Amino acid sequence: MSLKESSWVPNLGVKGWGVTACCIGFYIFYNFFNNASNTLFGVLTEMYGWQTTDMSFAVTAGGWASLLGIVAFGALGRKIGARNVSIVGLLLNVVAFIILAFATTFPMFAFGVILFFVTMVAYAVIGLGMLGSSWFPHKKGIFMGMATMGMTICGAAINPIILACAGSPIGISALFWGCAALCAILAVCMLFVKNNPEEAGAYPDNDRSVSREQLDAEFAAAQEYKKNSPWTLAKVLRTPQTWLIGFGWGFAMMAASGTMALLVPSLMSFGHDQLFVVGLLASMWPAGLLGHYLIGVIDQKIGTKKTTIVVILLQMLASLLVLFAGASPVVCAASVALLMFAISGNANVCMSMTTTVFGRQDFETAWSPIQVVYNVLNFAGVSVMAVVMANFGPQSIMVAGPVLCVLALILVFACSDKQIASKVAEA
Repeated sequence: MSLKESSWVPNLGVKGWGVTACCIGFYIFYNFFNNASNTLFGVLTEMYGWQTTDMSFAVTAGGWASLLGIVAFGALGRKIGARNVSIVGLLLNVVAFIILAFATTFPMFAFGVILFFVTMVAYAVIGLGMLGSSWFPHKKGIFMGMATMGMTICGAAINPIILACAGSPIGISALFWGCAALCAILAVCMLFVKNNPEEAGAYPDNDRSVSREQLDAEFAAAQEYKKNSPWTLAKVLRTPQTWLIGFGWGFAMMAASGTMALLVPSLMSFGHDQLFVVGLLASMWPAGLLGHYLIGVIDQKIGTKKTTIVVILLQMLASLLVLFAGASPVVCAASVALLMFAISGNANVCMSMTTTVFGRQDFETAWSPIQVVYNVLNFAGVSVMAVVMANFGPQSIMVAGPVLCVLALILVFACSDKQIASKVAEA
């Protein structure tokens, strides 16, 4: 990759941008129910009388069940490749959304939600990670910065869409039919995507400084290496970096997801009106969108480990500003913007660090176990913060977040960013 290339204007190539566009679509669904719950649960309660707590439990159960999906689809992905495992997940998500479109009983709704979560990880975790590490082994920060924008796009658009669907002749089922259609379109698009840029006549990182002959020779050597790589799952699980990435980056996301989930009651405890806080959440999404992009740029410039430290420090600063000056509306607005910026960047760095440490060819073996650990902590964020709030009050969330961030920083500092796997030349 040319050192003169600008990190500010991503040069991913036409085919690389096509892969990235699909992955932006994948990330629209990554936090779908977390983003939709603010209005969807109210609509469904009004329609069917279902309790918010019951629907929240279904979402939580789906999140935990998706850990099994990560293991299963991780193994499947290693056998059939990123493209095919993504298509399988997307088609199963079509089924899940059709079930939700017809759901008029709570058990049917819960089944559709759990099926969605278990199969969504096939493309939004396994497929996306494999594609990113293969197509952009050195530009993975920029790639993830672009791909994770789908999360913020969903967060900004989903609630108005839900309200529009609820008021339409078809009703809320229109939302789920639309989601099924989008998943079907993405599945069709994936038919034109190759697992590796070399198979598509493109270049990893769109780096055209090597000849096609040299690239083909290197790709053949890499494929041969993968057949007999010493980095088996057992070896990955014995490697400290696996656990340092899973827990270090996971604790940072636990703090982020838990704080965001309970931000409304926490800020209200500092004397703010509920509408004011909800308004902040609805209006600060551009800060999140900027975070995806800018943290990707920073990753490219200074490396993933240093970038992660910056992200965690920004999360801490956002919480501490509220803790010490939360009565000020201006401080709260700045803190919410900063938190959204940091959380968006947080979504980028785990995949990027896994690629940094394990390299392109051994990424897929390491990615599944790291994601299981990471998401155990990610999904537990809401529960952990809820327990803290129940025992110590809403303002204590702004203490618990920084404490978790300090724990994350210790593990991140302890994790070496030296590449230890995918040593093709040594194979």
